[in-house]
Amino acid sequence: MSKLVARGFTLIELVVVIVILGILAAVAIPQFTDLAGAARTAVGEASCGALQSTAVLIYASRGTGSPMSSIISQTTVTGGGSFTNAGCAGTTFTPANGTPIACATVPTALCTGP
Repeated sequence: MSKLVARGFTLIELVVVIVILGILAAVAIPQFTDLAGAARTAVGEASCGALQSTAVLIYASRGTGSPMSSIISQTTVTGGGSFTNAGCAGTTFTPANGTPIACATVPTALCTGP
């Protein structure tokens, strides 16, 4: 006579695994709750950096500063949003559905005004 060998997991083992997965989920979910806001902020900071780079590139090619409106018009930003031109020292970038981010002042040698 042969014995039947039971294969599989016991109820206790299954419950322990489910509890461990629940704890891991409870710890991991708060890490991902505000990813959209962080992404909008990152887009804003990158856009301000692109504005600075555009100002430097225009200055390097022309040898003179340009108006901020010209610098903004030649800056390409992906990810949505727009610049608010308040001159060399007051430009802000507003990401799509985000809060405005103040860009660093563009040096006066690179920027000649609004």
